[in-house]
Amino acid sequence: MRGMDSLATDLSARCEHQAICEKYVAFQSVDSDRRFLGCAQKEGPKCGYVEWVDPELPPQLKTTLGRLWDMYEDENKTRLSDNLANAEGIFKVLKEKEKMEKDLRFFKLDFAKMVADKEQALAQLGNTQIALSDLKEELEKKKISDKSATNIHQVFRAKAEKELELIKQELELMNQERGKTMKERDEVMQEMDKVMQERDELKKEKKKLEYMIGDLFKHKEETKSKIRKVREILDEFE
Repeated sequence: MRGMDSLATDLSARCEHQAICEKYVAFQSVDSDRRFLGCAQKEGPKCGYVEWVDPELPPQLKTTLGRLWDMYEDENKTRLSDNLANAEGIFKVLKEKEKMEKDLRFFKLDFAKMVADKEQALAQLGNTQIALSDLKEELEKKKISDKSATNIHQVFRAKAEKELELIKQELELMNQERGKTMKERDEVMQEMDKVMQERDELKKEKKKLEYMIGDLFKHKEETKSKIRKVREILDEFE
């Protein structure tokens, strides 16, 4: 509906607020272009008062208007759906564009890095070639010096081999001496075992002698005691 910007002061109709109504004209549905009175409140909720001024339209006209409004709403829905689909398509295109721009930035950075790496590799290759050239010169010089040093190396090698042979011979002698020493050590150990056994036998004999000496002392004391008794008896006879 749309307002007519005029109050119905010439009419006695009052809304639920007991206020003068405002004149309106219906804009949608089957009551299109019919005038009616409604609440004139500008602030706060409006009441639901409605009083039609124009009479109701004929049924055939209402049916026709209903079809027209249905067609209008369907067209609006279709247009809204198309606009929504277009908006989604535009959003996808924008996202794809943003992704492509981002990929392009990364590609530019990677390309710049690749160019810098290539330049660095070329510089290193140049330095390597120079180093190889210097190395070749050094090798040529070394070959010349090696030819003169070969005889010296052969002499040193022969001398070293001879010394190695002497060392092997000395090691063999040492092993032989070690074998003899081990044999002598075994013989000494056997002798020591015999000495220990003899010592143990002497200890046993010593203990026997000690027992025998103890017995002799014991018998000696008994003999002295008998002699004293005999003397006492003799003293009594005197």
